[in-house]
Amino acid sequence: MEIDLLIKGKEIITLKGGIKKGNEMENLNIIHDGIIAINSGKILFVGEEKNKGKFKPKKEIDASNSLVMPSFIDCHTHLLFSGSREDEYEMMIKGYKYQEILEKGGGIWKTVRLTKQANDEEIIKETMERIERFIENGVTTIEIKSGYGIDYEEEIRELRIINEIKKRSNARIIPTLLAHLPKGNREEYLNGFLDILKKVKKEKLVEFVDVFCDSGAFSCEESERIFKEAEKLGFLLKIHAGEIADIRCGSLFQKFKFVSADHLIHITDEDIQNLIENKICGVLLPSTSFSLLHQSANARKYIDKGMLIALASDFSPINQIYGMENVIAIACRTLRMSQAECITATTINAAYALNLHYEIGSLEEGKKADVLIMNVPNYRWIGYTMGYNHVKIVIKEGEIIKEN
Repeated sequence: MEIDLLIKGKEIITLKGGIKKGNEMENLNIIHDGIIAINSGKILFVGEEKNKGKFKPKKEIDASNSLVMPSFIDCHTHLLFSGSREDEYEMMIKGYKYQEILEKGGGIWKTVRLTKQANDEEIIKETMERIERFIENGVTTIEIKSGYGIDYEEEIRELRIINEIKKRSNARIIPTLLAHLPKGNREEYLNGFLDILKKVKKEKLVEFVDVFCDSGAFSCEESERIFKEAEKLGFLLKIHAGEIADIRCGSLFQKFKFVSADHLIHITDEDIQNLIENKICGVLLPSTSFSLLHQSANARKYIDKGMLIALASDFSPINQIYGMENVIAIACRTLRMSQAECITATTINAAYALNLHYEIGSLEEGKKADVLIMNVPNYRWIGYTMGYNHVKIVIKEGEIIKEN
């Protein structure tokens, strides 16, 4: 049978069998000395090398000394912004509190100001450069949130820019509307944001709506109002919860069908149980805690109790850590997650956090052929090292989009 591409691999991580919780996260479903047959952008066959003779590939990749795995999925980023905030990172190291930095004109309001001042093409250029580095590091699917607009028209502008980037990028871009922080009169702002939802729906700019429900951001009651309107309009829902404090945003886990709840540093046992019962993916963001010198989520407790866990970078102006390999290395060291758990959390489980687990996240027949070839002898090297980029070849839907 003639096919477009055949990959021969020493160790092929398939992650066959769907999303994984608890002990299942350790099961990568590895095939040793196997092949992947790809045709028309999809996986036709994954199995032992003895089946190679069935296929006549137009192109063959010999990865017999390499690791082959699903490409990384970054299911939570704030990638679209202009400027930087390296000065306030130094201030944090010296002990300044975030509120003090805000009072000096820094923090999120600096990013909001710089992003508003930049024109569309300047923002696109900066963001595309970041995306290119993500691709170099093996990420082929990236969620990008708005949220540095704050003003209604700026939020719409950001979403339009993200959708333009979606057209231009080799990566798969998933735009999300984020209600980040209220501004001015809270009631007036909230009413205005509810109007934004209708405009976004009309223009078909996003599938997901996210709310930062936390201390200093939107209250539980304000978040509920946004989610009710978003749900009514048919959006899929995400929530930032428990990053800074527990303000009982976990009470919303029973009221709405969230695809994911992200951060989850400060949550109760009842919240954990509600996340499990309602099949909500908990997206943990260890590089944010690492960058901000904050407390980390209790990943071991969540995994042991059976919560569905994904990992993401939460890349932002104050958390500029590139590469899921580095996120995994941080998770191994600070969350005490194993390499296998981290690989599961950045592939098939991360796909679930974007409602894409039926299309990507594992190497199985019928799925899109998003594949990484890694210059390592086995999967335990992922997370074992830090600061290295072991990615050799990046494949998205059967096409090589990057060779390092």
